[in-house]
Amino acid sequence: MILGIDLGGSKSLAVLRDGKRSFRAEGGPANASFLALDQVQEVLRVLIGDLDIEREPDAVVLGAAGISKPALAIALETTLRAAFPHARILCTSDIEIALRAAIPHGDGAVLVVGTGSGAYGESGDRRLALGGGGYLLGDEGAGFALGIAAARLLLRSYEGRAPRDAWFASIEGALECQDRGALISAIYLTPVPVSTIAALAPIVLAAADTGERSAVKIVQGAALELADLVRALLRRLDALQRPFPLALCGGLVRENSLLTFLFETRLSNEAPLLEIRKFSGEPVEGALVLAERASAVR
Repeated sequence: MILGIDLGGSKSLAVLRDGKRSFRAEGGPANASFLALDQVQEVLRVLIGDLDIEREPDAVVLGAAGISKPALAIALETTLRAAFPHARILCTSDIEIALRAAIPHGDGAVLVVGTGSGAYGESGDRRLALGGGGYLLGDEGAGFALGIAAARLLLRSYEGRAPRDAWFASIEGALECQDRGALISAIYLTPVPVSTIAALAPIVLAAADTGERSAVKIVQGAALELADLVRALLRRLDALQRPFPLALCGGLVRENSLLTFLFETRLSNEAPLLEIRKFSGEPVEGALVLAERASAVR
């Protein structure tokens, strides 16, 4: 019996697999970049409790954003160890489990684009993660970056520093604002503004897909940032000029759009043999792949 857990920025998911039977539990966001450690631990404890596990699993693998922070890694492992004192436990990054969900075995890379962005690849013994710096330092081209660009453009239009475009009405509807003061309140008085702002990204993408010039400009910048991130990863893995699989994961890149078209076009000349795959599954499946491996070597 194995347990895979994905602590995500928008929701969390745990899957217990016992032979051919699987049991699922879903929870709220658990991103330590904007939640306190005790809140993240509580999400994890609730997930475990909701599964109502009768016997201890052989292996538990958890993927979480920000796991490179020692305090977070220790807190999550402590919580898991309290629940499963004899299991083989691995706490790793959310981006590693995304890779193994999309490409279970062998060399490959993944670009995750959701609230934030990050790229991770494995080639032989080399493992490398880039991006994922969080909404203050990085996460270029991702949901928060798209959403905040739209909110800033709306603010400029209120102040007469930019023209008002038709698609701004959808931003106003999402933020429940009609003027400058209401916009500022919607951003700064929201308990978790990162999620609220990132939720504007699909509006930007939809507007760009219909040719709205201001939205297209935002998406062009995002595609450039994402392509630069992947190119840097491939170069450091010596994979720019050889066949190499790249999975696109996350709500903003799982379907064709202007963003994915521009991203793929940008990379096509520099990495002509790159095999791009859009992955629409769940990253928790990668945690189960790693848990299966860990269980086999006990």
